[in-house]
Amino acid sequence: MSLPRIKKLNEQLINRIAAGEVVERPASALKELLENSIDAKADKIVVELSDGGTRQIKIIDNGCGIHQEDIALTIDRHATSKLQDEDDLYSITTLGFRGEGLASIASVSDFVLSSKTAEDNHGYRIGCNYGVVSSVTPVAQNKGTIIEVNNLYHNIPARKKFLKADTTEYGHCKNVFERIALSNPQISFELKHNNKIIYELKEQSLLDRINALFGEEYTKQYFEVLEIQVNNIALSGYIYHPSYLQSTKSVQQFYVNGRYVRDKVIQNAVKQGYRGVLHNEHQPQYVLFLQVPPEDVDVNVHPTKSEVRFKDVQQIHGFISYSVRKMLASNITTTVATTTTTVVDGELGIHQQVTTNKDSLFSQLKPISENKNQISNFNREANYKSQNNTTFTKNWLPNLEQQFNQVSPTHRQTPQELFTETSPVDAEELVNYTLPTLGFAVAQLNGVYILSQTRDGLIVVDMHAAHERIVLEKLKTQVSNKEITAQKLLIPITLNIADELIECIKNHELSTFGFEIQQLPNNQIMVNSIPAMLNQDNIEKLVIDTLAEISKFGNSDRISEHYEDILSTIACHSAVRANHNLTIPEMNALLRDMEQTLRANYCNHGRPTWFKLSMSELDGMFMRGQ
Repeated sequence: MSLPRIKKLNEQLINRIAAGEVVERPASALKELLENSIDAKADKIVVELSDGGTRQIKIIDNGCGIHQEDIALTIDRHATSKLQDEDDLYSITTLGFRGEGLASIASVSDFVLSSKTAEDNHGYRIGCNYGVVSSVTPVAQNKGTIIEVNNLYHNIPARKKFLKADTTEYGHCKNVFERIALSNPQISFELKHNNKIIYELKEQSLLDRINALFGEEYTKQYFEVLEIQVNNIALSGYIYHPSYLQSTKSVQQFYVNGRYVRDKVIQNAVKQGYRGVLHNEHQPQYVLFLQVPPEDVDVNVHPTKSEVRFKDVQQIHGFISYSVRKMLASNITTTVATTTTTVVDGELGIHQQVTTNKDSLFSQLKPISENKNQISNFNREANYKSQNNTTFTKNWLPNLEQQFNQVSPTHRQTPQELFTETSPVDAEELVNYTLPTLGFAVAQLNGVYILSQTRDGLIVVDMHAAHERIVLEKLKTQVSNKEITAQKLLIPITLNIADELIECIKNHELSTFGFEIQQLPNNQIMVNSIPAMLNQDNIEKLVIDTLAEISKFGNSDRISEHYEDILSTIACHSAVRANHNLTIPEMNALLRDMEQTLRANYCNHGRPTWFKLSMSELDGMFMRGQ
């Protein structure tokens, strides 16, 4: 049996085939229309939806409008004002460019478009009823464009049956609206659904737009990415650590040259940037804007333009991953980083300026208030006898002068004058001192948490999680600088281990991690040295778990990519454990080290290491002043 003869499809069928790719649902049509309004330089856009957009989508903008002679071309396929020749296709600066969006929408709906330019005395209107075009007629209206999309897919039952319930379709439309409104805070937007106002967004800053769309929480608990730039590539926006967000709404918004995209390369790069600080139950959250030269990115790879292809994928991936990681690497006393980046010998070289005492990095992690609250008496002698020593030994020696210097007084008194039991501290006097961010320890709770008093509240620290991060960052620095030192054991330890772990001894240079291990007959090994900074509790489990972690990654090349995972395992075993009683000075030593350690807000597994309860929050719990 022979195939039917080849024939050319009619224009209406071509448009409906195209519509199947471009206009998957009402939200797809809404996206095309909003992008056209933005390309038309509108600074006010109103969206009206009925029944989730299935009955009507109406867009009103005050953009430049469409000339009378071009009105009819708006619903012709591949008619556009955004491309002039083939070269333009490889340097696209507008959101729309193919010239098939309106034609596709008009072929599957009762479509009406009216528009007026500033030069015309009145506007012009054209209709298209499921592909049947009406003539252009004059209409009275203000400058800009009004488009109505009525009864989408109404006369195509085979396609309409794939639409979901109105509430579902409305949800998709709302997401599209939010994404486009977020990337254009300089434009005022309004969204109505079934005559109910959902959003009234005025022209505002990006942070205010985030607040309006996602809630106040997302305007307080962020790391600000301030124009990290390498050559002609720039990244800006905000990233969040999910551990400190109470909202159930997940925010993952990434834009390339102002266009929202969901690209696997980008998603992987962001996730790599969060590596080592993200709990496995969480997903990265961010609002990020990547600017690249238009000629270095191809947006013409997917009908909905939601995917892109980069000219240099490795460069983009590395840049995004590095930038996110850099922002998450701040320490507790650093609240915002203004970063300028250059390329040095093909690698990223960072020149960073740190600004402190911003209102908050996270609301739970806010710096100490400078107001003159009444201060309760500290356990003065113990609280001021801390030094940066997290190896918690019985021979720990207090250093009052060093701790006093860390307090950084703005006027000078000796520690003995200010912090002795015989010389009480006056609140007026104490307020002149910049106290450490994490305050001073007052107690240990159930052998698990450190309770610390600050000027304006109470801080609770998970001591194991915090110490785990401190040890990891120190190990990373030592390995990176090839400075890790091994400590000889007084009595070497002999262990029996599995065959696959024996292979680790044969194939890998374990001295990189500070271990000296000798292979013996009959699947035995002798541990002669361990990293000098670690304690010597349960060395057997530490060695076996470290070898097991190394064995997961196979060859040496892969191991070099997973140093942090291996060091994290070592740090976890070496951190102070629950039910390990600490003295007040030891707790303060841990707090001071936390303040100086990168990523100390969360442990190696992405869990929070500390939270704060302010005095106002505590007063509210006890109904004080009510």
